[in-house]
Amino acid sequence: MQQRLLFSILLFIVTFQFTIAQSTQSDYLVRSITGVSGSSVTSTQNNKIFIVQQSVGQASVIGTFNTTKYVVRQGFIQPHILSKIINNNISLDLEASFYPNPFVESVTLAFVEKIEGKVEVAVFDMLGRLVFLNSYTAEQNLKVQFHNLSVADYILKVTANNKQFVKNIIKK
Repeated sequence: MQQRLLFSILLFIVTFQFTIAQSTQSDYLVRSITGVSGSSVTSTQNNKIFIVQQSVGQASVIGTFNTTKYVVRQGFIQPHILSKIINNNISLDLEASFYPNPFVESVTLAFVEKIEGKVEVAVFDMLGRLVFLNSYTAEQNLKVQFHNLSVADYILKVTANNKQFVKNIIKK
């Protein structure tokens, strides 16, 4: 009898302590995922390439999106952002450097090879949206002003001599 009474009191104290601890905490654990896994398969049918990706344990809102390019997405699995930015028909071997990074107002592009024709500078946000686009006359050192960009991380894409250069930049 004493053991039951002692056990009941102990159970009441522990339950009471958990109730007080949860009510005084501002953060609550609502949902937790202990593991995530998935896979990707590429299939070719009638000279068309299909990529199928799946994941297990990835919490997301389920939805479907269709375009004229037959892209269907469900959940959070999305293609890498650079797949939207890099032009696969142009080589990625434009030899250039840029400074400073992080920058405040402008970036200087220094080209190793001789630049002929126009230089196109594009800046994309981290969602792949184009936020800056301008063409410049060919110069070996080109100073590009980014007055209208907000403080954030961006992707810089420079196209010249039918080649491209893609790097991350940070505006501070």
